[in-house]
Amino acid sequence: MKNKNIFFIISSIIIIVIVFVIIKEVIPMIQESDCKNRVFQEMQNKTDNVIRGIVGIIPENTKDGLSSHHGIGSGVIFDKKDNTYYVITARHIVNIENNKFKIFTKDTEFSSQTINVRDNINFEIPDDNYYDSLLDGKIEYISKTDDLAILSFEYEGDLTILDFETKKITKNDKIMVISHPEGNRYQISYGYIKSELINVNGDKVIEHNAYMKQGNSGGVSLSDNMKISGINVSGSFTLFGHFKSGYMIPYNIVFDNINAWKNQ
Repeated sequence: MKNKNIFFIISSIIIIVIVFVIIKEVIPMIQESDCKNRVFQEMQNKTDNVIRGIVGIIPENTKDGLSSHHGIGSGVIFDKKDNTYYVITARHIVNIENNKFKIFTKDTEFSSQTINVRDNINFEIPDDNYYDSLLDGKIEYISKTDDLAILSFEYEGDLTILDFETKKITKNDKIMVISHPEGNRYQISYGYIKSELINVNGDKVIEHNAYMKQGNSGGVSLSDNMKISGINVSGSFTLFGHFKSGYMIPYNIVFDNINAWKNQ
């Protein structure tokens, strides 16, 4: 009888663990695959011009006369004056002491060198010519209340200025996210709005399920009419890194910060 009780307890624990893993990892893994492969064709057909309003932001650290670059953030152009473009992005990308920032646009050519990791496996990394070709970014504004910042850069080329959405964001609205996750330039994902305004880690955000990874920070969420719906600042992932949710600061809060910048 005692052995039966021990067997029952062990079996119950195993079942609970299996159910826990399924709920916490297997289901999110399946959902992540759906998010990665989702495409809204009617939105995809409108990306050619819009994508020229998206930039990449690369922090540059200078020490003892030597420059190093690490990571990529994203941003979206919302204004222009003469040859100066203005970009809204996430504060945590640029709020780093002693850092400068480089900007790349859709016109920037990627030049690289090949590193052999092991047999038949090569890895492409940017070369010095690539970093020399990037534009200098300047911090214009850092929000005191939200994970938002404004940068500027000078460029003589013709880039797209994106407008802000004006209609209310509601659950199940379609969005398109354009940014640079995991070092991959100009990646597009599609999803749905999943919540009203909520608080996540002190930020007032809206949840969505357009696929995101590291590098999406500061990236834009666009509504179905290709207007700025929000700025992505964080995401939710499982213990093993499977995507669960993305969080964007909605356009009205972004716009309030732009007005604060203009009035400072």
